[in-house]
Amino acid sequence: MYNNQRKIVSGLLTFFAVVACHQSQAQNFSLGIKAGPTATWINFPDADVRDQFSSSVKIGYMIGGVIQFPLKNRYSFTAEFAYAQKGRTVKFNDGTWENNATYHFMDFSMALRRSFDVRIKKDIQSRVFFNIGPNIEYWIDGKGAVSTDAISSPYTVVFDKQPDSNFNYNYLNDANRWLFGLDIGAGVDANITKTQRLHTELRFTYGHTYLGAKNSSSHIEILGFEDNLQANLKTLSLTVSYMFDFDLKKSKMGRSTKDREIRKKR
Repeated sequence: MYNNQRKIVSGLLTFFAVVACHQSQAQNFSLGIKAGPTATWINFPDADVRDQFSSSVKIGYMIGGVIQFPLKNRYSFTAEFAYAQKGRTVKFNDGTWENNATYHFMDFSMALRRSFDVRIKKDIQSRVFFNIGPNIEYWIDGKGAVSTDAISSPYTVVFDKQPDSNFNYNYLNDANRWLFGLDIGAGVDANITKTQRLHTELRFTYGHTYLGAKNSSSHIEILGFEDNLQANLKTLSLTVSYMFDFDLKKSKMGRSTKDREIRKKR
């Protein structure tokens, strides 16, 4: 099943990459910045693992950029990149131990969006939209703390290094640093001026890739610490984007008209 999910996500990535290449020659496009809070939780697909580990929501944030190309019939293509802070809070050893981890990612996504005109306020052009597309995250680094009722020990994540007696490091070996998933979102898009828009989106990122393979390990030199990377991340985000619309064709026509007027005056 996991291999099938990867094939689906890879197919979506290929499709959206073709669309992106086609739209790169377009005359109309929009650029913008986006930011907002996120809520992430860990999912353990294996029932036996869920009996040993329990998780809770980890609050984070993301900030990044957006480029959007209009298509026909109220469709549009959107590509985004962002820096995201996510993580996980996991309890184990009958709930007496807690691993509170904060991770940093580079987030890349593409989506096919469908918009519908609505009237939220008189004289303000606005739309509701729905979008779906693939998501890729690169796991940059992380930090956290392992704690009990009595003590708390902070750590820094270290990838692919031989563990030693330093209990300030969480050694992750054979972790999956490239994580694939699927974005599903909905929101409202409203014009502020003729060329500037503000839109708000609620998005669910369904992570497919496990944080680690079966042979992966997560080690800290603390008695009683245990971890399991056979899990994926699910994220709910609420972001606001400020968009600037560009029409290169109109811009060129405007320059041509001005040039003709100057030549006539001469």
